[in-house]
Amino acid sequence: MSEIERWVEQLQLSLGLPSARLSRRWLDSELLALWLLNVDVDAVSMKAQEVGRFWQSLPYWAFAWAGGRALAQFIVSNPNLMAGKRVLDFGCGSGIVGIAAALAGAKTVYVADLDSHALLAAQVNAAVNGVEIQIVDGDWPQVDLLLASDVLYDISSSADLKALMLDIPHWLLAESRFVAPDFVELRCLQAFETSTLPAIGDFDERVAVDIYCRRDDPLIPMLN
Repeated sequence: MSEIERWVEQLQLSLGLPSARLSRRWLDSELLALWLLNVDVDAVSMKAQEVGRFWQSLPYWAFAWAGGRALAQFIVSNPNLMAGKRVLDFGCGSGIVGIAAALAGAKTVYVADLDSHALLAAQVNAAVNGVEIQIVDGDWPQVDLLLASDVLYDISSSADLKALMLDIPHWLLAESRFVAPDFVELRCLQAFETSTLPAIGDFDERVAVDIYCRRDDPLIPMLN
């Protein structure tokens, strides 16, 4: 068994639900593959207590969230913004955004997440796509570009994100619903309609996501 296979098995066991498994899935719009949650809804519908425990410890890293998908799609359309840059994927989850940046030509991609399983999933998914990522362990690295998705809804509780947004001159944020921060002005670059995968029922089936940057960021003219 290869190291990647062992990692996938480790992540599989961490799901904590017998009827749930990880399946490798290709995302056409993002031009990359991810190991994502696959749940037999019929099989779990009769095990309410088990399902309740599962949702209380939801494996966020096993989803391709709408915000991350939108930002990855934006990167696919604008690879020049990534080329040759040192990039930080903040709150990486599955690693979809950082992987998209690496595929677009980023020089170095760092990923950070509070969940150790997310960091492992990001490494597995990076390997699947043939790119390398660096796990943030300790101090924040010096980077050219910050990438984040689905994080601004709770900006008041994220001191790290606020500090990074103020310190790093260039960043791209993807958000579907949030409280706008009062410490920086944003500019919307592009709007997407996408979904969260896997689609469980009608959960996040159709989501409007906006891509933001700093209002006065000099990178913006490059998109025109």
